[in-house]
Amino acid sequence: MIVITIINIISMEQTLIIIKPDAVKRGLIGTVFETFETAGLKLMAAKMLQPEADVIKNHYPGTLEWIREMGEKTLSSFKQSGADPKKRFGTEDPVKLGQFVYDRLIKYWQEGPIVVSVWESPNAITVARKLRGHTIPALADPGTLHAKFSYDNSILSSSFDRVVKTFVHASGSVEEALREIKYWFGDIDFKDYERDIDQLYLSS
Repeated sequence: MIVITIINIISMEQTLIIIKPDAVKRGLIGTVFETFETAGLKLMAAKMLQPEADVIKNHYPGTLEWIREMGEKTLSSFKQSGADPKKRFGTEDPVKLGQFVYDRLIKYWQEGPIVVSVWESPNAITVARKLRGHTIPALADPGTLHAKFSYDNSILSSSFDRVVKTFVHASGSVEEALREIKYWFGDIDFKDYERDIDQLYLSS
């Protein structure tokens, strides 16, 4: 009899989570942390700070392609709601709209302190994004952080000359997570530690 042993290689991931000023002001730090910990993600590092504009600006890629993508998302959001972006912004150029978003993102992040943290688990990036919910809270699935704690949307935010307040940032890809973690924490060697949940799911 031939015994076939299947070895599953567990790919651990790390992701960056940022709790933005509005969530900090609302006292949601513990709630956000509990949401990720309850799902099994492991907190590896965290710090509170109030970054300057240049620090916030460099968190984002800031490339022309990225700015255009931000503008296209804004256009899409307006069209889905039946609103006229040209009437509101005076243009439908995605690059100009993207720059509008970029400038106001920096202003938004300066409204108060933020909490920057690193979390680890198998598929941490996907899990964290699902728990966080859609980047526009009004479109987020029920039960997600954005759906539970916000109703903000593009039409509402633009009427007050600001961006949508997506109060939790979560890395969108492995590449993005690596860049963001290095940006905020440098080459720090995160200290590992054992938890009961690790014994339940990460051992035979």
